[in-house]
Amino acid sequence: MKKEIKYALQSIPLFVAAAALSACDVKKVEDGEMPEVRVEGETKLPKYDVDAPEVKTGTKTIEVPTIEVEPADGVPDAE
Repeated sequence: MKKEIKYALQSIPLFVAAAALSACDVKKVEDGEMPEVRVEGETKLPKYDVDAPEVKTGTKTIEVPTIEVEPADGVPDAE
């Protein structure tokens, strides 16, 4: 139980940052440049084991009612 609370409390700043950034209007005003980097040796990327949830999809047909509108008296047609 304490582990779940710890993870929940650690994720709060992430959600706050995501909310703050999604409310921003960002415009690029200047191009950036990549620095020259020289890497020696081997790199090892981390491995992840991801178990994605199963998603069931399908189709559903619904009937949409047809609406007929008559203009009020004295109002010309838009045609």
